[in-house]
Amino acid sequence: MIAMPMVSGFAAPAVASAPGAGVTAPAAPEPRPVSERYAATGIHAVTAVAVPGYQVFHPADIAVSPDRHPVVTFGNGSYATYVQYEELLRHLASWGFVVVVADSSVTGDGTEILAAARYILAQNDNPESVFHDRIDVAHVAAVGHSQGAGGSINASTASGGLITSTAVLDLPDPWWASRPVDVFDVTRLTGPVFYLTGSDDPVSTAIPQAAFHAVSPGPAARGRLLGVGHNWPSDGGGFRGYLTAWLRFTLTGDADAARAFVGPAPELLADPRWDGTAVKGW
Repeated sequence: MIAMPMVSGFAAPAVASAPGAGVTAPAAPEPRPVSERYAATGIHAVTAVAVPGYQVFHPADIAVSPDRHPVVTFGNGSYATYVQYEELLRHLASWGFVVVVADSSVTGDGTEILAAARYILAQNDNPESVFHDRIDVAHVAAVGHSQGAGGSINASTASGGLITSTAVLDLPDPWWASRPVDVFDVTRLTGPVFYLTGSDDPVSTAIPQAAFHAVSPGPAARGRLLGVGHNWPSDGGGFRGYLTAWLRFTLTGDADAARAFVGPAPELLADPRWDGTAVKGW
């Protein structure tokens, strides 16, 4: 509170109270919940383009912005195409990511997911591409749903460090791998990983998901969204806020997003909408 200046020629009354006495300064507003902030649309308008083999979603101003944008390569679930996830992919692009998804519904071995990342990274060196010198080639995430979640693990472990962060939605329990090439090994991950699943999901159940988190060698987070099964709205539903925050934290160093996962009281651990939450390795 700022004290009023004395006006020349007037003396203050002898019984005047000290400036500010009896007045309580307004409390600082509580920080907006991380999950709420990042569930909202980001600042960028989004452009979608189809190229042979891929769909790409990117900030509409990428050609004129001086920023370099991290990459998110996304893996579709079984029998799904990008259409089932389009609202979520557009949402991520609105937060400054270049999002690429392969035109494939068989993504468990991770080859399509990794190839999609390499395609976008190659465009950074292409003078004729809108992505020329606009890609943050050092920060790439693999994200996937169901079969694509296992594929994202495989893409990350096969990438030789190209993929620096991983987030998996409804990663199937180990016995769901129907092909030998779909088998994944989280102990081979070299970067941070976030395991997200629904509490009512029969494909991604509590004990295996906790085990994945426990044996992941690097930083890891996990959580089960209450009342949610294996499939959810195309905009990501209740997963969207924390997923976006994870990508902002691990790909851009966003300190506000980090509040969900690090520090003395990570928001994820206290969120009543989630159970089975844990973080480690930070």
